[in-house]
Amino acid sequence: SWPECTFKSARRMEGRNEMMHTVVKSHRSGRDVVPKKFVDEICGVLQDADIGLRKYAIKDFRTYIPVKLKELGWSDNIYLDRTSKINITSMRGDIGLCMQTGNVSRIYADLLKLQALYMRETIKAGIVILPTVKAARSFSGNVASLERLERELPIFSQVITMPVVVIGFYE
Repeated sequence: SWPECTFKSARRMEGRNEMMHTVVKSHRSGRDVVPKKFVDEICGVLQDADIGLRKYAIKDFRTYIPVKLKELGWSDNIYLDRTSKINITSMRGDIGLCMQTGNVSRIYADLLKLQALYMRETIKAGIVILPTVKAARSFSGNVASLERLERELPIFSQVITMPVVVIGFYE
């Protein structure tokens, strides 16, 4: 797995210390399928986020990150079906993306949505963005975390068969 992204964000180049950090993990060879450029750009967006990790900051993340991703060529929400409001955060080319900053139970819904798109051959891999356990505690509540997903994803290896890159963020 990739220990940290290599992308040098604007804040890192300016020498600012309060920047967000990122950790990248791979499931089912996700790092071999997802373009490294995409991962580096997403890490850069997260690292440049000038949003402190504190209670109720989740709303700021949910607004800021998709806007910045769209500037890099990522889409708005992608709906899985015209008759439903079920959607993923974004798509770029044949890579689907979900950002989960809510309750841990929602990460499994995100994985199922990405898996459905993978099975339909709409995407060839997925990216999941979520806080590390330390960052999740800052937000309060039972928020999804990189460590928990990393620990539990292998349990579902016969169900979640797509390549996935998981990007965690923390201060």
